[in-house]
Amino acid sequence: MQDANNIISKNREKIYEKLNYQPQPENYNSNIPWVVQQQISATNGIHYIDRIGKIKNYPIYELPVPPTIGDNLFLDIGCGWGRWLVAGSNKGYIPIGIDLRLEFCQTARKVLTDLGGNGYTVVADLENIPFQDNLFQLVWSFSVIQHTHYKRLTNCLENINRILTAEGSTKLEFPNKNGIRNRLSNVKFSESRKDDYNSWCVRYYTPEEYKDIFNKHLNNFSYTNHSFLGIGVLKEDLKYVSFKNKLLCSASLFGSALTNIIPSLKEYSDSIYISAKKKDKKATTNNAIAKFIQLHKTNPSDNLNIITLLRCPIHGSEIELSSDGKKAISKGHGIYYPIENDIPIMISSEARSL
Repeated sequence: MQDANNIISKNREKIYEKLNYQPQPENYNSNIPWVVQQQISATNGIHYIDRIGKIKNYPIYELPVPPTIGDNLFLDIGCGWGRWLVAGSNKGYIPIGIDLRLEFCQTARKVLTDLGGNGYTVVADLENIPFQDNLFQLVWSFSVIQHTHYKRLTNCLENINRILTAEGSTKLEFPNKNGIRNRLSNVKFSESRKDDYNSWCVRYYTPEEYKDIFNKHLNNFSYTNHSFLGIGVLKEDLKYVSFKNKLLCSASLFGSALTNIIPSLKEYSDSIYISAKKKDKKATTNNAIAKFIQLHKTNPSDNLNIITLLRCPIHGSEIELSSDGKKAISKGHGIYYPIENDIPIMISSEARSL
């Protein structure tokens, strides 16, 4: 494993990194900002690479969970440009997203606003999620945790268990090492880089390996098919990708449909959904939720409402907002985390002395 300073340096690069954008063409005409077009291409899978500038409206996706009633909180780990925050909002959740990149947190908030929704974003590291215990009814992540080292994965799962409510659950998308396409073209490349802590290459595990990993941190492990012939293929992609990639998506969806007839085929899915629940069913309700909900209902566009739910990633203490709204202060520890454009940067490497 790399030394701590190297890890901190790499994380810091990610926080403030911006994608290498192409210049906006003349007469560009779309409801999606040019910058976001490129972020969609960078994060939605290889079948979107040729779609920059060709998508006229924000792609809308369905979160594959039942709708919820009430003021339940939804966390998207690695929110990117915000598609799953929108999807969570459409299912009735109050959506909250974390991402290592400040730029994506800013974009996700804009996308939510453009589509008439309200939600929250925080710059955070998935292996040290800076939220208090027992908050979220649902924790979700799609094509993100797969890019992390084994230690980051297990730290993430430990944090997910901690932040779920007593009846909360998690649904996470992962690649399957036994997948047909993965075995032919992807796994061998990953094996040479998987032990590099700072590498964001995709890591592959079998369903049995996932079960062993998850059962150490969460309960009720189960998995279902997500896609064939690629990682992260969705039914909604048929509406947005090129004709060539529509054929690939159609083949993937056909394979997924077959798993409803022949359930054992899910073992060969290239991508799977893993579901699990919190270990401690006696976890008490966090009183911070009520305060947050009150703030949310009063002014749902204020991203700093989220301060109520945060905790210090170093000390685990509650966070309070400075009078100027520029610092997220760790109570009683003489440190703070910077806030940029109303987005707290809650990563231990960014802690500063008061």
